[in-house]
Amino acid sequence: MADAAWQTRQGIPSAVLFGVLAGAIIVATAVAVLAPLDLFVQGPEALLALDVRIWPCLVTGLTAALLSAWILILRPADWTVRIFAAGGLFTYLFCMGAAGFFLPLDFSPATVSTLAMVNSLGATAFGLAMIALFSLYPRRLPGAAAIIASSLVIFGGWALLSVFGPLDAFIQVHRVTLAEMVLIIVLTLVQILATRNDPVRRAIAVWLGACVGFGAGGFIALVAAPSAFGLNPFIPNQFGFLFFILVYAGLAVGLLRYRVFGLGRWAFQILFNVAAALSVLVLDAVLILTLSLDPGRAIGVSLFLVALAYLPARGWVWHRFSSRARPDEARLFRAVIDVALQPTGDQREAAWRKLLRDMFAPLEVVPLGEKDVSPGTEKDGRAMRVPGPEGFADLVLHDRDQGRSLFSPEDVETARELAALVAYLGESRTAYDRGAAFERSRIARDIHDNIGAQLLTALHAPPGNRKNELIRATIGDLRDVIRNAEGEPVGLDAMLADLRAETADRVEMVDVTLDWRADFIRTDPPRRVSVQVLRAVVRESVSNTLRHAGASRISVKVGTAGDQIRLEVADDGRGFDTRPMKEGRGLANMKTRVEALGGSFSITSGPAGTRVEAVFRAFEPMPDRPVS
Repeated sequence: MADAAWQTRQGIPSAVLFGVLAGAIIVATAVAVLAPLDLFVQGPEALLALDVRIWPCLVTGLTAALLSAWILILRPADWTVRIFAAGGLFTYLFCMGAAGFFLPLDFSPATVSTLAMVNSLGATAFGLAMIALFSLYPRRLPGAAAIIASSLVIFGGWALLSVFGPLDAFIQVHRVTLAEMVLIIVLTLVQILATRNDPVRRAIAVWLGACVGFGAGGFIALVAAPSAFGLNPFIPNQFGFLFFILVYAGLAVGLLRYRVFGLGRWAFQILFNVAAALSVLVLDAVLILTLSLDPGRAIGVSLFLVALAYLPARGWVWHRFSSRARPDEARLFRAVIDVALQPTGDQREAAWRKLLRDMFAPLEVVPLGEKDVSPGTEKDGRAMRVPGPEGFADLVLHDRDQGRSLFSPEDVETARELAALVAYLGESRTAYDRGAAFERSRIARDIHDNIGAQLLTALHAPPGNRKNELIRATIGDLRDVIRNAEGEPVGLDAMLADLRAETADRVEMVDVTLDWRADFIRTDPPRRVSVQVLRAVVRESVSNTLRHAGASRISVKVGTAGDQIRLEVADDGRGFDTRPMKEGRGLANMKTRVEALGGSFSITSGPAGTRVEAVFRAFEPMPDRPVS
């Protein structure tokens, strides 16, 4: 922690520190390479005249050094980062030692010996640093100290005997490198096994295994193994250095834990692509050697065979080891519907949590207290924040698949879509409940206003055909209320004629006089809801008069003005106090139904009688006619 504290006390940003260090590395490299060249005499052509093999050495050395410096500045107190940085320094040294051989200078034997020593010991030290790193990261392996110590003694002693002792330095150094690379690959495989119960470390181990397997494996196959057995490498040693760039890039990503949840998939993708390339090369060599095909035909046949066999196998392996099984969409949709249709809020929230458990199999689901939580992952993908739908608590899911996997951006998107779907279905349910409540209220009003008035008329009617007709009409209206059938459209004048006849029959049975007047009546069919309101107001007003007013006369006036109906029902009864009108269900229903159509409703009552007035929209607006 001392380095981090120093940065804090000095107040120097990490970017500035990296810029200074990177500039020093680049300047030192440029001076070492350009100083022997007489650029003032030869000009830039001197660079173009350099042996092409110098450039892989320079690129690899600079990449390793700059990545090491960057990671060290970001995490200076981490011992694994320090080991990584030491490996970068050793890589820089052995690459610079190799690059020196390709400068256009006549070196003395001592200088040549020094360059060879820097190259050989730097390569060995790099291998020892990587062995130490993979013994400790991403998990400290059992016996890590013994592995590091024995490697230092065996490989370090072997390299020293090769450089300073009686052994053939060229052959033995390649054998040391080969042995170190093999051990590094073995350690990465052991790390993958050792981290199988830790999804974060396992993702890192798989990623590092893929990068090291490709980088170190490629260098072994093409350079180290042939050289160790006294054969010519398949590619120049210096071009083989480029494989170490992948190793360092992979290590940098792993050490920074960048997007850990995707490292496993990236690792499988790298392995598949490398396997395809190697398959082409192996098949190409086999075809050339066994069938005596020329290289052009051999590469064509190789590509065909790889496409025929490798690509289907790749898809199966990817699905088997990397891709997660897609959920049954029908089952998932039924589960979402089940969440939205639970009868109570607590049951809906419990069903939502069960859905998340079934979907992601977390070890723990914890509610969040804070508001406005954004969806996303945390703790390197071991936890996922899930904002709940409206009315639900926001949650954090810990350890996917019972701790065997990490949450990915795809999981975050899936959870977000599930929450949105639950919210949408919840809104639909609320709208449905409002509609059902409105329909129940409508049925209650229709039964009270229409059916009640007709049953009252039937009750006071003398036995006989008239009573039976009223009862049959009431049953028909009851069916209409329940079914809410539209029926055939009827003109307003015809509907008012039926309503007048019904009202006349009712008042005649109790010796009350009816005055009915209809002015400027439109003949086209009004809206059904307006017909129901008109009938309800007339029937309820007449029923109240017959039950309570003791009136001798009832007058009904109906008229139309534009798309509105104007209705007035008056009597000459004893009147009543209109102030507690809200307590009377019939009067309140009339007022509610009229105002629901955007109309106005009023009642005036006194010793001279009672007057009910209603104005409301009854017709659809007339379409505008074009001006001729």
